Amino acid sequence: MSSSLYKQLGLSGAGSPLTGRHLALLILGAGFLALTVFVVHPNEFRIQSFFAGSSSSCGGRPGTDAPAAAVGSPHVATTAAARAPPPAPDDDYVRVLIGIQTLPSKRARRHLLRDVYSLQAQEHPSVAGSVDVRFVFCNVTSADDAVLVALEAIRYGDIIVLDCAENMDNGKTYTFFSTVARLFNGSSSSSTASRRYDYVMKADDDTYLRLPALVASLRGAAREDAYYGLQMPCDTESFYPFPPFMSGMGYALSWDLVQWVASSDLARREQDGPEDMWTGRWLNLAGKAKNRYDNAPRMYNYKGASPDSCFRHGFVPDTIAVHMLKDDARWAETLAYFNDTAGLPRSSGLYHLPLPAASP
Repeated sequence: MSSSLYKQLGLSGAGSPLTGRHLALLILGAGFLALTVFVVHPNEFRIQSFFAGSSSSCGGRPGTDAPAAAVGSPHVATTAAARAPPPAPDDDYVRVLIGIQTLPSKRARRHLLRDVYSLQAQEHPSVAGSVDVRFVFCNVTSADDAVLVALEAIRYGDIIVLDCAENMDNGKTYTFFSTVARLFNGSSSSSTASRRYDYVMKADDDTYLRLPALVASLRGAAREDAYYGLQMPCDTESFYPFPPFMSGMGYALSWDLVQWVASSDLARREQDGPEDMWTGRWLNLAGKAKNRYDNAPRMYNYKGASPDSCFRHGFVPDTIAVHMLKDDARWAETLAYFNDTAGLPRSSGLYHLPLPAASP
């Protein structure tokens, strides 16, 4: 390098920190670094470039191109476990989609359920790979709710908005089953369409599900022509003058029955009526659901001050589901019984909370 170039770069003259010798060493070192990156280890450079490009192209939003996290977990560890590919199907492995029917405005209830189910997945990692929990609405008509629901969908990836008018007993359940059948039928090239389920469950947002117990129970059930839940009427003196059906607290259909609902003219025509009764009616009239699983007394309504019945009683240790948890007090009592807060560290000095009452 000429002395004039040194001067133009400000690298010579009195007080200059660099001499020509120093600059030559710097150039030699840079050349060695370039040789190492591009020639000796070219793959590492490509990998880093790939991730850098992916981040910018996705706008920095986590998980926008990845499948939605199972159990709708807000926790990084659970989300990562949920996105891991499931093991190869076998007799002991079952995949379940749970659609919790709720309303856009019930954000506090959704956050409670996210906490409950993500903690269950953390304590039982196999659940994270077996169960996907989604919150199901019909069309969102409020501009405010539309913004807040969109925010939840981006953050948690656990929202399904059906193309229907919001309702409880006028077709929402039919639309849920038929929409799921189309989305996951394997005929589309989208990433979601390849994720198939053994069972699809409709559940209420006032139902507490113990996911490990649910999955363990479903492992022993048939994978075809199966109808699972709490059968009603559950006694000979019930006021329901209706053929048997599974309570709307939470019932599951095997995948073939979900596909049948989507293609059935009977189900399409008869949507207006109590949704759980009508689902049973479809199956009964069509001669479907030969494999029926009545989970009494493991699925039941919250007792409170009401008398015991075949569908309502106190907590039992091997519970699968508790229904009619209409307020925070009932949720707190239920979660305390099943020790859902047992993982809270008591020795840290950070949590000055009363100990939950011991379970019987």
